[in-house]
Amino acid sequence: MAHLDKNIFIPKELINFHTSLSHSAEQVAILKPVMEPAFLHESKFAGLPFLTHEMEHPKDRQNRYMLFLAQLNFSEIQLGHPFPKEGILQFYIAQQCYEKVKSHSEYCHFKVQYIPHIAHYNQFIHDFTYLEEVDLNNFPIQQEMKLLPTKQFEPVSAMDYRLHNYFKPEMMNTSITLDERSFQDVYLESYLAAEHKIGGYPYFIHQDFRKGSMYLQHYDTLLLQIVSNDEQNIMWGDSGIISFFINSEKLAQCDFSDIYFHVEEY
Repeated sequence: MAHLDKNIFIPKELINFHTSLSHSAEQVAILKPVMEPAFLHESKFAGLPFLTHEMEHPKDRQNRYMLFLAQLNFSEIQLGHPFPKEGILQFYIAQQCYEKVKSHSEYCHFKVQYIPHIAHYNQFIHDFTYLEEVDLNNFPIQQEMKLLPTKQFEPVSAMDYRLHNYFKPEMMNTSITLDERSFQDVYLESYLAAEHKIGGYPYFIHQDFRKGSMYLQHYDTLLLQIVSNDEQNIMWGDSGIISFFINSEKLAQCDFSDIYFHVEEY
């Protein structure tokens, strides 16, 4: 592996393409879940959220409490612009969310809420007995896990529609190795992007749902990606992916009112 611009690691088979790879590179925080409980304010999957007494736990259209999916504390993650430097971002899904989402890309009942300055709050909720009746049968994450972020840069992923902005389509099937593996084969092995992450480029099982749609390309930033993982007891349907996308300009303004929720399965 070669170590080049923006701390990108490039396999030797793609070393001749380092300029395009470097130009495409975006910041990303890879999230490593660890099997231990987190404090209320820390970045985590599942568990209990940080809520002040002035806040309410989100509810769905049936007035049922939504399930706490993930929490990002940006002071721990420290990504650059357009991501916030501080504050907590929380992701919730409806109790029956999985039953409603069967297609490759479809809106679902969800909630994303932002708490700008947690240092200003010294009164937060400790009593979560109100959640005892929630239905966790279809919840994709089976236990609370603290998240450890690692910042890095990554080139455009193999399934992102912007790949062809850096590499010509006719190059995809060109053999680039002695054993005649194609450029596309090597790229898929190297840059599939199938990790839990914030920022960077997304992973898709089939294809990028934004391809060919100017409207959907408005959602140009990956806010959170959660991938199925047996060892971590994370499973959405048939080894699916849960992703949240946002427009970069709205993200820079800490405006989380327009989010695209995407689910994909095999």
